[in-house]
Amino acid sequence: MIGVEYYLDTLDFLYHALEEKINSQLFYNELSVKVVNPVAREIFKRLRDEEMANVMLLQREITTIEAKQLPVHKIIPRLKV
Repeated sequence: MIGVEYYLDTLDFLYHALEEKINSQLFYNELSVKVVNPVAREIFKRLRDEEMANVMLLQREITTIEAKQLPVHKIIPRLKV
C-alpha cells in the first residue's frame, strides 16, 4: 500500500509536469501559426502533437492515481479503524 506522502508527492510532480507540457503545447502551436516557412511550421506542428500525446499520458496517469483509494488510517494516522 502506498503512503500518503508518496501519493501526494507523485500527484504534485505529475500536475507540475502536466502544466509544463500544456504550456509547451501552446508555445509550439503559437509558433506553428506565426511562422511563414512551411517546413518550420510542420516541425512546430509535430512538436505540438508530441506534447499533446504527453498531456494525454499524464492525464491518464493522474486519473489512475487519483482513482486509487487510500485507507482512512493512512490519511489520518491517529484514527483507529
